[in-house]
Amino acid sequence: MPVRKRRNRRRPEASADEWFCVFESEFDLFGDLAGLVEMDEYGRPDREAARAAWRLFGDAFLADFNARYPRGAHFTPWALLEFGTPR
Repeated sequence: MPVRKRRNRRRPEASADEWFCVFESEFDLFGDLAGLVEMDEYGRPDREAARAAWRLFGDAFLADFNARYPRGAHFTPWALLEFGTPR
């Protein structure tokens, strides 16, 4: 029987809440992803990591974004412009 892979508890996975600021503006302004995702010197995550997170959490982000800005925001979130609708 194959050995089941265990989740590394020392390095938890980032959730939709941690990705919110990045999806909104491209930058981790509050350090929510510190230690969870590789970042460049400007606070931007790796583009492929952001794309993968967008696929996982994009729908949850858009629901939260629309709840925060019920009359519509005056801007389009960065991830929506960069990656399109989440799938």
